[in-house]
Amino acid sequence: MNATKNTEQPLVSVIITTYHNEAYLPRAVECVLHQTYPAVELIVVDDNPPESDARRATEAVMKRYPQAVYLKHPENRNGAAARNTGIRAAKGTYIAFLDNDDVYFRTHLSDCVRALETHPECGAVLCGVVKIRGGNCWDVVRPPEGDLIRALFLSETALGTGSNLFVRAGLVRETGGFDESFRRHQDVEFGVRLFSLCDACRIPEVQIVKEMDGFSNRPDFERFRATKEHFIQKFERELASLSKEEQARFYAGQWSSLLYAACSEGNRERIRAAADEIRKYRSVSSKERFLIFLSEFHIFFVYEGIKRFLKRRKSGRIYNQVTKNLTEYDRKIFLDMLRG
Repeated sequence: MNATKNTEQPLVSVIITTYHNEAYLPRAVECVLHQTYPAVELIVVDDNPPESDARRATEAVMKRYPQAVYLKHPENRNGAAARNTGIRAAKGTYIAFLDNDDVYFRTHLSDCVRALETHPECGAVLCGVVKIRGGNCWDVVRPPEGDLIRALFLSETALGTGSNLFVRAGLVRETGGFDESFRRHQDVEFGVRLFSLCDACRIPEVQIVKEMDGFSNRPDFERFRATKEHFIQKFERELASLSKEEQARFYAGQWSSLLYAACSEGNRERIRAAADEIRKYRSVSSKERFLIFLSEFHIFFVYEGIKRFLKRRKSGRIYNQVTKNLTEYDRKIFLDMLRG
C-alpha cells in the first residue's frame, strides 16, 4: 500500500519498524494489508545492519510486498530512530505504529479513524491489547482512564505495546518524534510528551495482539538503570507534580523493575542495592522477597516456571474473553499466533 489514495477518506500511514524477528514480519505486513480501512500507506523501516543475515532475510520478505514503502538504515540505530525515519516519510493525516511482531485486528484502523473524526478534541487513540507468550494468553491491557501522563508514570506497561499509538500526524511532528537517546522506555517517553499536548479516545475492546516471544524480558541491569535515570532526569518537573504517595509508587516501581533484573542476573550486590532503594518508599513485597530468596540459591528460573504455570491456567479464560466478538478472520489469526 504505497500511499493508497482515497479522496473521501484521510490517509493513514502505518509505520512498521523491524529489527531481527524477521520471521514475524510477514504477519505484521499482512494484517495491515487486510485492514477494512482502504486509505493506507504502509512504511517498513529496516533497522538491521546492512551486512547481517537479518537484513538479507528482511529484504527477501519485502520483495513480496512491492506496494510497501521499504526504507533501510545504513546501520543499526535503534527503534526510536527507525520510527522517526518512518515519520519523516509518512504522508498520512494519521500515523499508526506497529512493531514487527504485533498484529492489528481487521477493523483497527477504521475504528481509530472513526474515533478521531468523531472526537476532534482528541489527538490519539488507545485500545485494548492482549499479550501472548509461549502459546498462552498472558494478559489483557485496557486503555487507562483519567490522566494519561499519571497512568504512564505509575505503570510503564499502561500502553500494553508501542503498537498502541494511533496519532494525528501534526501532533506526532509537534512532539518532535521519538527521543533517540532512549534505548528502552521509548514508547512511555513519547507518550508522556504526546499526552501533555492532547487527550486520547479510548477503545476498550482488544484490537491488538502483542507477541512477547520476540524480545528478551531480562534487560541488562546497568543499562536498564541508566535508562531509568535518564527518564527521571528528563521528566523531573512532571514527576514533582505528582502527589507524595504517587511519587513513592513511581520510584518504588522503578526499583522493583531493577530488582527483578538484578535477581535474574543473580548479582547479590545489585539485589541488595535495589532492595534498599525500595525500602525508602515502601516495604519489600512478599513477591520481591521470594525473588530474592530464589536468587540466593541460584534458582531464579523457578519463578519463571511458576509464572508460566499460573498464566497457563488463566489463558483459556482470556482467550474466550478476547475472541467473544471477533470475526472468523480475526479469530483464525489469533489462534494461528497462539499455535506459533
